Amino acid sequence: MSTPPAVWLHATTPAEVAPVQVLAAHLAEQRRPPRVLVTGTPENPGPGDDLRAMDALIDAQGLRLVVLAGNLLPVPLIERARARGLGLMLVDAVDPVPTGGWRILPGYTRSILSRFEQIHTRDSLSAAGLRKLARAPLAVLETGMMARFAPARGCNQQELDALRGSLGARPVWLALRLPAAEVPAVLAAHTHALRRAHRLLLIVQPADPDHADALAAEAAEAGFPVARRALDDEILETTQVYLADGDDDAGLFLRLAPVSYLGGSLTEGAPVAPVMQVAALGSALVFGPNAPEVERDALDVLRVMGGGLLIGTRAELGEAVSHLLVPEVGADVALRAWTLVTAGSEATLAVARAICDWLDLNGGPR
Repeated sequence: MSTPPAVWLHATTPAEVAPVQVLAAHLAEQRRPPRVLVTGTPENPGPGDDLRAMDALIDAQGLRLVVLAGNLLPVPLIERARARGLGLMLVDAVDPVPTGGWRILPGYTRSILSRFEQIHTRDSLSAAGLRKLARAPLAVLETGMMARFAPARGCNQQELDALRGSLGARPVWLALRLPAAEVPAVLAAHTHALRRAHRLLLIVQPADPDHADALAAEAAEAGFPVARRALDDEILETTQVYLADGDDDAGLFLRLAPVSYLGGSLTEGAPVAPVMQVAALGSALVFGPNAPEVERDALDVLRVMGGGLLIGTRAELGEAVSHLLVPEVGADVALRAWTLVTAGSEATLAVARAICDWLDLNGGPR
């Protein structure tokens, strides 16, 4: 079987790193995925303006297409790609400018743009401006802003269907990656929420699987009938706490729970689950003020957009969960979060398909 051709994805600015990484994930899911090289990231900045390093990458990777993301046009890379017979695409573009001050030369930007086979812009205004600037039979497409967040991962559908069958119409909430220090607060919150939803089930995914025995004992001591995933316990009508202590991905339980608490966010220094992966699965999120810095910006965006509910203390958790369990309230919060996370996914998919189509026509055997 022939080796699939390779595409070089390069983020021209730090803001384009996430879109490029998401694009790479979409390419991996195509029917006949190409090999992908990603540069412009902190881990792999790429060859810069070093022509020999570019040649080495092109030869070693068997590259056929260079895809630049963003508005900075790296002139040496563009010229080298054309000299080596590689295709060129520009994506997620608004107002691209050449590097190195070349834009001051009359017509130079137009000349550089003419090197590309396709340009995918974020909006119609950008597309119209680039068509006017290019003045050439260049494919300038209004594709839209590309996604900044990775698509939700799949889960075992059979397991999901089985759990849904066990739950029936019972309301559910999830404590995700819960550290031992927060177990009392979550059990107290469950007691509070049960006053409004007496059939409510709490699913707890422990942050440390080694604490599962102690967590189960603590829940039982608090008076909650407990079932454990690791022991293949069934969820009965009397079960009030289900301990997700197996090796399942959290996505399985996020798909079951319309409301989720971000475990660790009420404890300073504790790790939390990736926020946008949680938001992508349609669960209304409750979180505290102590998330690590790497996730804090995402939580701030969710809060501002109404896609998550911030609480200040552990005592507020029960009322927050009860509030979000009101169907129209929780659904609105979850939809706002999902809309934020999935924004641009259609544009990214369109670019991924355009890349594969180009490689089908120009990349040789795949």
